[in-house]
Order: sequence, then structure tokens, then C-alpha cells
Amino acid sequence: MFETLNHRLFELLSAPPEMTGGALLAASLLAQGAVFIAPALLVSIWMLGDNSDRCSAVGACLSALLALSVASAVSGLYFHSRPFMDGVSRNYLHHAADSSFPSDHSTLLFALGWSLLFVPPPSMRLAWIIPMSLAVAVGWSRVFLGAHYPMDIVGAALIALASAFLFSRTSARKMSSILTSYGERVL
Repeated sequence: MFETLNHRLFELLSAPPEMTGGALLAASLLAQGAVFIAPALLVSIWMLGDNSDRCSAVGACLSALLALSVASAVSGLYFHSRPFMDGVSRNYLHHAADSSFPSDHSTLLFALGWSLLFVPPPSMRLAWIIPMSLAVAVGWSRVFLGAHYPMDIVGAALIALASAFLFSRTSARKMSSILTSYGERVL
């Protein structure tokens, strides 16, 4: 049943096999390039903010590192083929034929979005909207282009949610504060 739902949703969201031109270029840029906006956001928070803002950015970074580590472990332990490997889509992104679950791009962006939502930078309370919007858009584009199934994106969001929740707790926030203080002295 789970795989049937995954395949049905993929059929609804995937690109037509003959897609070319501007739509392909736009979706490809979103799927591959938008992930670089998130680190730029963290750098902006660090550079423009005060100590509390920086602590939020460091916590978001730590959350993303944990989420990506968990995603990598899950991917190594559980192999799930990609749509193009199953023959249900073209490989528009020329992606390697490795495990699709969960999406690393979406994991990173969702982790940053959830983290900045749970522990917002005081002077940029709505900063979470940027990575969260990108996570949804990038997730969609990677499904659209045949690199992931929809549940790969849902799995990424859940792993990221758990990681961000962990780093929103008091003990993890203390670690973020210590690392922030160290970074402020070094920089």
C-alpha cells in the first residue's frame, strides 16, 4: 500500500517524458542550485545579527549536520530505488543510481527551516520561511525531475523535524551557545 501511494503521487507530480526547454532548465536549477541559498542565509544571520541570532544560526547548522548524518545512515541501511531506476521516469538530473530515501537536499533545507522556526533568530524571526519554502520547492523539483519519490521528501522532512526538535532543547542550545562564543572570538 505504501509503495502504491508513493507511485501514484509520483505519477501526479512527475515531468512528462518529452519535457525540454525553459521548464526543464528552471526545475533543474531549483533542484540543484537552490540548496546553496541556505548556507548564505546562515552566513547572513551570523554577519548581520547579534549573539542570540548567531546562536540560532549555529543551532540550525548543527541540526542540519545531524539530520544529514541520520539521512546518510538510513540511506546506507535501507535501499530504495529511484524513479528512473524503476523505469517510471527519465533521469533528468543525471543522478547516480543510489538509494533515494531520504532526499539529502530536502533534509538539509527542512532541518534549517525547522531549526529556525523552533529557535528563531530574535532579529530575524521569519528567517525559517526561506529554507522551509526552498525545502518544499526543491523537494517538488527533485520528484518532478525523477530523482525522488514523494515519500523520500516526506522522510527527509521527518528526519529534519526530529533533528531540529533535538537541537531546540536546552542542553543542545547550550552547545550552540558555547560554539557561538568560540566562533565570535575566532572571527
